[in-house]
Amino acid sequence: MLEGLLNFPNMANHLTLIGIYVILALSLNLINGSLGAFSLGHNAFWGMGAYVAGMLIWTTGSPEGSFFGFVGSLAAAMLAAAFFGLLVGIPCLRLRGDYLAIATLGFAEIFVICARNSEGWTVFNQERGLGGAAGFSLGDGFQGGNDFALSMTGSLNGRYLFYFAFTWTMVALTFITIRNVLRSAHGRAIESIREDETAAELLGVNLTHYKVLAFVIGAAFAGLAGALFANYRATVSPSQFLLMEGIKILLMAVLGGLGSMSGCVVAVFVLYVSEQALTTLAMHVPFLSFSTQGFELVDKPLKDLWQVIFSIILVLLMLLKPQGLMGRRELDRKYVHEILVSWKQDPILPSVTLLQWLLLLLTLALSASPLSLLASIAVVVGLQVFKQKRRSFRVAAPAGGTQA
Repeated sequence: MLEGLLNFPNMANHLTLIGIYVILALSLNLINGSLGAFSLGHNAFWGMGAYVAGMLIWTTGSPEGSFFGFVGSLAAAMLAAAFFGLLVGIPCLRLRGDYLAIATLGFAEIFVICARNSEGWTVFNQERGLGGAAGFSLGDGFQGGNDFALSMTGSLNGRYLFYFAFTWTMVALTFITIRNVLRSAHGRAIESIREDETAAELLGVNLTHYKVLAFVIGAAFAGLAGALFANYRATVSPSQFLLMEGIKILLMAVLGGLGSMSGCVVAVFVLYVSEQALTTLAMHVPFLSFSTQGFELVDKPLKDLWQVIFSIILVLLMLLKPQGLMGRRELDRKYVHEILVSWKQDPILPSVTLLQWLLLLLTLALSASPLSLLASIAVVVGLQVFKQKRRSFRVAAPAGGTQA
């Protein structure tokens, strides 16, 4: 497994996919974190960008690759996703809370259903439309595929290097653009809606305008991620943009801290690496299974249980960090200074937190039975209770001393 991780194409592949997820998490964080809305349809804008980019390259590409086709697919994907973000945002953003989540979830499911039944859309291809549930390949020769990166670099390793560098350039562009938007007057108006819609409206903030603006910007960058994904994978299919992918993007934004951009980047690395580790570990654990003959103890590979363990890890992370890894703070000089000051004032609390993280990692790597996993969870929860008690004691101690 270590040799596979150190292999350049494999490492570049994972880092490229991480970069695409970072763009998705940052764009969703603008909607859910900065605006305070609750959208569950981000996977649809991602898929919309991928399909538009794929169709453009599919119909206008050439075997030797085209720079204008590649750049045009990125621009077209962003415009198409932004347009659909506008169409969905105008009616849906008048809703709040669970109703908005259900409306955006419905849009995402409509997109997936339409993509699954797209084999009848013969305007794009007289034989089988957009391929239906099987999707289509950008290089399968319908109009002569287009792999600009491969034609430019001349090798597969060069292609991996190109997409790695280009994707992270787009990550930097996305980060800087969203950060500048949030630091502008428009960004302050968007964040005021998150804090109190009524007060923001009384101060003259146009709620519908700024809600739709945040939704359109977030959808546009999700379309950019879709175009990168389609060009890199060279295949597009509905199975790549299902509901679970939308929930995964939501978890990345929530775990990082709603409102924290650097927290999104950290959370994407944590969740992606955790998922890959759980699915590649060649380890078997005893698992209690129910059949027609009753309960029985079976031996299952860890990769078949990764969703269960993944969910437990997320619950523990929320117990340790209920506001996310970063809350609404950013990973800057001020944040590092606060950590150092806190460590000097009371080194016990950060030491206990470090112990909790190490315990979680060791449990993930060395757990051979459900009993050891439950024991580890109990210890982590116990340490969390100890931290809360110590924080309460530190807050109450100065008041007690003053009364004395």
